[in-house]
Amino acid sequence: MEIREKGYRHWEGTLRASRHDWLPIARNGIRAVFKKKYAKLIFSLCASSFFVFLAAVYASTKPELKILGELVRLLKSDAELFKTFYANGFLTFMLIVLSVFSGADLISTDLKFKAFPLYFSRPLSRGDYLAGKFAVILFYLLAFTLVPGILLLLFKMLFTGSLAVSPVLLLAILAFPVIECLCLASLTLALSILSPNIKFIQIAIFLVYVFSNSLAQMLKAIFKSDYAFLASLQGNIEQLASYLFGVKPAYHFPGWLSLLLPLAITALSFWLLAWRIRKAEASS
Repeated sequence: MEIREKGYRHWEGTLRASRHDWLPIARNGIRAVFKKKYAKLIFSLCASSFFVFLAAVYASTKPELKILGELVRLLKSDAELFKTFYANGFLTFMLIVLSVFSGADLISTDLKFKAFPLYFSRPLSRGDYLAGKFAVILFYLLAFTLVPGILLLLFKMLFTGSLAVSPVLLLAILAFPVIECLCLASLTLALSILSPNIKFIQIAIFLVYVFSNSLAQMLKAIFKSDYAFLASLQGNIEQLASYLFGVKPAYHFPGWLSLLLPLAITALSFWLLAWRIRKAEASS
């Protein structure tokens, strides 16, 4: 074995770019959200919609049961079942609450403590930073939309004893929550980067949700057209769900138009996040 003298010597290794630099940010963020006060309460409320629909699916296979009769009558088909599950107002509101709870402070805290120099002094790109932050919100949003949707489908197959499922329906079950959660996650992070004041960000997210619905109602009253609901976050969610699941649309305008708002919010949010991080990094 070669014996070297004490002292400094050049490092002879090679640097390799990692594709998983965002994972530590995501992992620590997910743990931090889970440890927050009231986390279990909010998670329970988000999951309650799944258990109600699960009970309705079970009751629909047992005609002698009288529980949830109104909901059972409403869910006439698999498409109607999943459209109602994903787009019901209670679940949408709880997803907004979950977005505030899990994502409002993700970037605003870094702004508050001027942490950007610490992040980017390491071999970490802006894309890795944003991917880690997005993963935190998407983890929780998809945990209460996509995962319950798949479980609901599996339990329905178990209760009915039939494995038959339309490929179009299966694609809608997988695609809709991803589109919805990407929109909510990007909107949350875009607002989170505007200010180091976490309370302001939390209020702003709620105001966007409430104001979009109020604006749609005002426009509907003025112009007497359902196109006004293109300005509503909840309205677009309902119309897009109707379009993807192939059921009667909630409003009288083409369902594919409701895809424009989520895409516009996501694209604008990505641009705003990249611009704001670049600006904060340059000023630090």
